[in-house]
Amino acid sequence: MKSEKISVSEACEYFKAHDNFIIISHANPDGDTLGCAFSLCRALQKLGKKAKNVCADEISRRYDFMKAAVEIQDFEPQTYITVDVADRRLLGDFDKLYGDRIDLAVDHHVSHVDFAERLILEPHAAAAAQTVYKIILELGGGELIDSQIAACLYTGISTDSGCFKYSCATSETHRIAAELLEYDFDHSKIDYVFFDLKSKARIALEEKLYRDIEYYFDGKCAMVSLTKEQLSTVDSEDGNGLSAIPRMIEGVEVGVVFKQRGNGTWKASLRSNSLVNVQKICSVFGGGGHEKAAGCSFGQDLDEAKLKLVEEIGKVLA
Repeated sequence: MKSEKISVSEACEYFKAHDNFIIISHANPDGDTLGCAFSLCRALQKLGKKAKNVCADEISRRYDFMKAAVEIQDFEPQTYITVDVADRRLLGDFDKLYGDRIDLAVDHHVSHVDFAERLILEPHAAAAAQTVYKIILELGGGELIDSQIAACLYTGISTDSGCFKYSCATSETHRIAAELLEYDFDHSKIDYVFFDLKSKARIALEEKLYRDIEYYFDGKCAMVSLTKEQLSTVDSEDGNGLSAIPRMIEGVEVGVVFKQRGNGTWKASLRSNSLVNVQKICSVFGGGGHEKAAGCSFGQDLDEAKLKLVEEIGKVLA
């Protein structure tokens, strides 16, 4: 289907005119999708609306402070919203339940595949939380935002921009973050929890990752795979943070982490430094994302998946 493209102002009018919101995050949730969902949910509840958040996968305990920001409300759903969801397939097990019902999608992925009736898309934004910030700001004239909403939005922006060190962090990203810092929340604690804190199980998994890295194209590509059994030792947030590690190695232009899903299939997360648009590579396999961070899926044969991905990466690096 073709989504109707709308502006921030039009999105605000839509929120004002509707009620009983289900706000859906993508599966394997990260800080951006959850930051958007919980901040928007709290804002709508403060406006007197009924709203709740749902996600197909378990949410890491590191996001408990977000859960505390919203009320548990019981109501008959009427309006379905997705946040930071580039493709309905990313809804995971909720695709069958909600995929055909989405009234409005808020996203920032250049690879976005239309699935909602309406879409507000800002591909220049470092995080979808930047767009949600604008929506909440216009909805409440600035008075709707409080410290809890600000903490959720800051988390979304900070985590999706690599604590503001990725190239996607523009002057607008920093301006919005600075405005959020005017509210009373502990941003240094958030950055510690999501960028420095590691469980003992995560350290053990990193040890395995560094030991088993494979290099291609004279060290310009680094690749590693992690089985579902290995990933079961860490929570979802620890698992998300592993994707960036191969890219950190000197001389590496493309880092790849294969993670095995519960059904035995594999997801490849690609990260690049400067020379390679990994979104284009992933699109060959039906995936997508951003120029410097993207992902795609393969079947259960890991060796075949590696061969296919290496061949495609080689068209750029070889």
